[in-house]
Amino acid sequence: MEEYLANMKTLRSYMSDLEEEATKRSAEEQRQRTAIDAHGADLAQVRAQTKQASEEAEQLLKTRAQVRVEMSEKQCRIAALEIECTTLKQTLELLHQEIATASSKLNEKRLFYTKTIESLTVKLQEQQDWLGAFKLKF
Repeated sequence: MEEYLANMKTLRSYMSDLEEEATKRSAEEQRQRTAIDAHGADLAQVRAQTKQASEEAEQLLKTRAQVRVEMSEKQCRIAALEIECTTLKQTLELLHQEIATASSKLNEKRLFYTKTIESLTVKLQEQQDWLGAFKLKF
């Protein structure tokens, strides 16, 4: 009977050790599940952040493309305005030349008419003097 009691004592001790080991394993499993759940949540958060970063990158690429298109359009507009400016400068230069030519011609005509008037005035005066002298003779 003593042997039976000793075996029971050993069995209880063994069972106590097993219960203690089971409790430790259960606690460890719970910690691991908690860690797995936390890692899963972290992974989901990282995926969400990755998706958001990808969307932002895509939006930035679209914006960059739009900016490049706008820059290209504005460069074309600037080039067209530069061509128009050059054309206007040439037109203005031609107008200045035409004005100078017309002014020169007008000055020549003014000088011609002034000399003609002076010449005719002198001839008229001579004829009036001659007529005055002729009237005095008669």
